[in-house]
Amino acid sequence: MAETVRVDSSLEGVVVADSAISEVNGTQGILRYRGVPLQDVVSRYHWETLLPWLIDVSVQSQSTVKIAGLNRSEISSLNPMAVLIKVILNSEPDGDIDQDGVQWLMKTVLSFAQTLGGGTDPQNGLVAERYLQMLKRAPVTSLEARALDAYWVIVSEHSLNASTFGVRIAASTGATLPMALAAGVGILSGPLHGGAPSGVLDLLQEAAQSADIGRLLRDKIDSGQKLMGFGHRVYRTMDPRAQALRGIFIEMASDHEEVRLALEVESAALRLLQERKPDRILATNVEFYAGALLHALGIPRSWCPPTFACARLAGWTAHYREQRQTGRLIRPLAAYRASFAK
Repeated sequence: MAETVRVDSSLEGVVVADSAISEVNGTQGILRYRGVPLQDVVSRYHWETLLPWLIDVSVQSQSTVKIAGLNRSEISSLNPMAVLIKVILNSEPDGDIDQDGVQWLMKTVLSFAQTLGGGTDPQNGLVAERYLQMLKRAPVTSLEARALDAYWVIVSEHSLNASTFGVRIAASTGATLPMALAAGVGILSGPLHGGAPSGVLDLLQEAAQSADIGRLLRDKIDSGQKLMGFGHRVYRTMDPRAQALRGIFIEMASDHEEVRLALEVESAALRLLQERKPDRILATNVEFYAGALLHALGIPRSWCPPTFACARLAGWTAHYREQRQTGRLIRPLAAYRASFAK
């Protein structure tokens, strides 16, 4: 019998798996997918071409995949994250994950967009372009398509976190891929997980209504409020995902007022944080750019979390496959602490 070891209930600082999928080095501000720096990954791959490489399968993605959304009357009262779960569980890969998983993932993401947005699938172009066009029910520019595609590549994977660990737990039990991914979406829906841009959108909304952005930010900092979108629990330098997203974010500034406002807020916030908190490294994180970017793309606030989750299906599937290949049943213990019945 294995020795019983007591660890912190949050599992913070506890290594529970060996993985070859991604490396996060918060001190140095490094994120690598399969040994490749994130900036290089973004320049090499679209989201659909990233899938087989990240998941580590030899099949190539077919961008012509056909889809069929759910009846919209079935989802009218559901939270968008619940809609995504329903779409995920509506079908399974036709065969082995190694052969059919990539196509099934693309079909799932596009079916979700059609179900939620109700738009017509253009049936060609990047998956991100088709997704955005079905959500908005209107044509999108090539820059907007590239922006969402880059965002998806950047947030596809981030090592082990609550939702990814949940997917690996499901995989360790022998659960099917759709069931494991549905578990990941459910965990991601929790407000403490991260990835949701609500706080950033609130800040930008306040800035849009303020006559003096600098004063607004100064008052927040001086009153002890956290500036959403700055600083990160893991990264002690600039978030590499933010660095990777910033280039295309700036490209969008000429055509999108929301992006210009966000850049103005970022400039003022970084200056004030350096003045007020010189002993702390509070750089822009990926949620800041993501929140402003998704808003500029016309994606409603409640649709932002499932849009993030669609991207993360890639990393979750890679971890699912890795766990099934190398792992065993994950079964921790609990110590009984209540009093005995009299």
